[in-house]
Amino acid sequence: MYDENKLLQFRKQKNYAWKNDKQSPLTDKQKNNFKGLNYYPPNPGLSFELELNKNIPGVGEKAIIRTTGDDKQIYLKAGEVKFSVGGKKVEAIVFEDPEQEQFQYYLLFRDQTTGKETYENGRMLQIPKKGDKLIIDFNYAYNPYSSYNDNWDCPITPGENILPVAIAAGEKKYK
Repeated sequence: MYDENKLLQFRKQKNYAWKNDKQSPLTDKQKNNFKGLNYYPPNPGLSFELELNKNIPGVGEKAIIRTTGDDKQIYLKAGEVKFSVGGKKVEAIVFEDPEQEQFQYYLLFRDQTTGKETYENGRMLQIPKKGDKLIIDFNYAYNPYSSYNDNWDCPITPGENILPVAIAAGEKKYK
């Protein structure tokens, strides 16, 4: 499950790609000054192995998610996960993108760091579909591309995924 060396290698590769890759969400001007993304220190306490509860209302139904460009994206409600952070119980809805190959789920979330240490429209987490359990490692939480510049139109976390805790893991605001 949690592997700090793998996480640090992932971050290093991502920084390299964002500085050098043509597909990077950064503009050429941003790339010139890019020193790396801003992350929380690795936090093994925010990595979970969870069951996806599909026995909730609306599973499989379309969920319309607003975007930063005042548009809408369609996701499917896949189910719910429950976990605890700092002794507080947390529930979050997990989504699927009906237009993408279905090998992963998405967790769009805002938490008590949102707008302060992290992007004001929330962060995202891609969760591989493997077996009965989901590995949800918030150390891999990332900002959508719209947090880097206005050339991107990205989903805004829906109200049902505003978490009552601080998720001090993953990417912080881009500086």
